[in-house]
Amino acid sequence: MNKPDLEEVTVAGLSPRIRRKEISPVELTNLYFSRIKRLNPSLNAYLTLTEERALADAKMAEKEIHRGKYRGPLHGIPFSIKDNLATKGVRTTAGSKILSEWVPDFDATVVTRLKEAGAVILGKTNMHEWAKGSNSINIFYGTPHNPWDTKRVPGGSSGGSAVAVAASLCVASLGTDSAGSVRNPASLCGTVGLKPTYGRVSTFGGVPGTGGYSTNHFGIFTKTVEDSALVLKVIAGYDPKDPLSSQERVPDYPKSIGKPVKGLKVGVLRGYFDDGLVGEVKSAFTEAVSTLKSLGMKTEEVSIPHMDLIPAVQTATSRVESISDHDPYLRTRPRDYSPGLLYTQIAALLVPASTFVTAQRVRRLIYQEFDEALERVQVLVAPTVSIPAPTIEECNCGYVEMDGRRIYLQGPRGNFLTQCTIPFNVTGLPAISVCCGFSSTGLPIGLQIASGSFREDLVFRVAHAYERKAGWYQRKPRLEEDKGG
Repeated sequence: MNKPDLEEVTVAGLSPRIRRKEISPVELTNLYFSRIKRLNPSLNAYLTLTEERALADAKMAEKEIHRGKYRGPLHGIPFSIKDNLATKGVRTTAGSKILSEWVPDFDATVVTRLKEAGAVILGKTNMHEWAKGSNSINIFYGTPHNPWDTKRVPGGSSGGSAVAVAASLCVASLGTDSAGSVRNPASLCGTVGLKPTYGRVSTFGGVPGTGGYSTNHFGIFTKTVEDSALVLKVIAGYDPKDPLSSQERVPDYPKSIGKPVKGLKVGVLRGYFDDGLVGEVKSAFTEAVSTLKSLGMKTEEVSIPHMDLIPAVQTATSRVESISDHDPYLRTRPRDYSPGLLYTQIAALLVPASTFVTAQRVRRLIYQEFDEALERVQVLVAPTVSIPAPTIEECNCGYVEMDGRRIYLQGPRGNFLTQCTIPFNVTGLPAISVCCGFSSTGLPIGLQIASGSFREDLVFRVAHAYERKAGWYQRKPRLEEDKGG
């Protein structure tokens, strides 16, 4: 086999070579495990490796391809899976002490669909405890480290999945996103992170208690927008096991890649998103909007009248829905939560039903306001995270010092690192994060692109055009173990 450079490979680049038998899925899988064993001790991206099973699946893929039974672009492609997605026969912890020994006897639907497409699953990735945080600091399993600077967090809660893709420890990964848990780490680690429309992807097989029922989405980490479109085409679609999944037709998403964007209208969200942005993120976002203009797109400033209510709505809906699954654990094993999460869970129990109902009414109003904005523009853009990745120490202290001011990571609006992402969980609209630049210290910065319900095709179209024009996706983290090698 002509050994591929794992830092450069993509789904779109690998799949034709695998189909032509130029690359062996078995040798490819072995290359990834070799890299994982070298780098994972310092990055802590994976909690569980499934080497024996992965190699068996890779051998099967290779045999099928040699027999002319090629299943499609994910056949033989190495994936990782966030550890709150059920995997049959493989430990699934949700980053918690309580589920440290749980081994499901079934697969999440998204895992089933990956397997049916011939993907090779390398293992389960590290995450924030119960998916309830934005930095992935985990006292039970250790913290995954940002590959751009290992003293920094990767974001969360799908931190391990973002690290695995950014550090080339897999080709793509699946995560979950209830408040930004795909887009936040994608931004801080410089990958592409997609949260599809609510109901677009089945959430059957997600660990109960790791996401609010009306805000949770399963999403995708890849190196490029085209790869994200290829993966979504496979995992999207109605699932009878998930009554909240949509029967909306699944388009051929990869066909939207490369279509012209000239003349499309971009809504630049103002007001809510501007608060708290540090200078380098603001500059990168402004430059990204200029790049969109250079592609022939028209821009218009857009504001959502009740945007400031979104953090309260998110807390009063997502936290309340999620806490219902924790009742037996809180009654019998309260000390098996980290202290911070335990107090947060108790606080969620104190939200009255009347507040939950009011929040849902306000939520509907906000959704209508977004709909009205999307009648004037085709896509919306905003920063993904207000700051570049903070250090682990800063997260433990609870604040960062930037632009000559102290920024608290938890405040009146809730979690500072998810302020820009939660609007699209509350509304359920599709949103993607792509890299739009780097800080002066070499840390990635993310641009968020969103559109109307089930308009992932438009999101991909604009995101791909921007990605290729800006070229930030070509920059890779330089890992210590790779230096001089």
